[in-house]
Amino acid sequence: MPDIFDFWAECRPDAHVHPADAKVLGRVAHQFELGCLPIAFTGPLRTAPVVLLFLSPGLAEDDAEHAATERRQAWYGFQRTGWAPFPTRDDYAPAWGWWAKIVQQFNVEPEAARDKIAVLNIGAYHSKSFNDWHMLTALPSSRVTMDWAQSVLFPQAESGERVVVCLRSAKLWGLEKDGDNGRTLYAPKHGRSGIMHKGLMRDEISVTVKKACGLWTEHDHHPQERFGWSDMSQIRPLNPDGTPMNAEQVAEIARYHASKNGDDEPS
Repeated sequence: MPDIFDFWAECRPDAHVHPADAKVLGRVAHQFELGCLPIAFTGPLRTAPVVLLFLSPGLAEDDAEHAATERRQAWYGFQRTGWAPFPTRDDYAPAWGWWAKIVQQFNVEPEAARDKIAVLNIGAYHSKSFNDWHMLTALPSSRVTMDWAQSVLFPQAESGERVVVCLRSAKLWGLEKDGDNGRTLYAPKHGRSGIMHKGLMRDEISVTVKKACGLWTEHDHHPQERFGWSDMSQIRPLNPDGTPMNAEQVAEIARYHASKNGDDEPS
């Protein structure tokens, strides 16, 4: 299986279909918008300390129109190298609006994360609502993405070299949602828009992402530190309404942090 960057180097900036995908897209019915330009990843995927996993690019009102402009085609060509930072608002406002919403959940400012967080999709083709599940195993581009994720990216996360957060279709990526996937390989519970559910895992991931990006400062505090949780066996943190947590809630918190630290489950 070819390297993901070598594979996308074979696709011209103005091409609406990767040449390796052409036969499958020509003979199998699908709902992809081929008037747009394909994009399997956005941001500096080669070097980003944090990679977010999604299913496929969505569809903005101007995507097809922008695909016909040389400036937009050049932007896609640069993104496919894996060296480009995430686009600015001036580059393309719809992409920036989505990006800002996603990264802000990690308590990270979007502008500060453009060269530190990348997005990787299983599918490279735009669609308003994804229904072409059968195409993911048929398209060479999707197979290249999955192979690179499994053989290169995930081992890096399992060793703590990079942080990977799956925010869509964990099972397709081969991950267990809310499970123990590896050291910094996360698949938290989330909504369809890619926003993590509130809770301990979201707090933990936010801290890990911010530290990996080099954006952690002396003014930041781990959620554990905000409540003075220095001794997990004697804490009594508060619920959002200000009432003390009960013993069962405290035990759940202790079990979670013990599992993340590699300790035995507390009695």
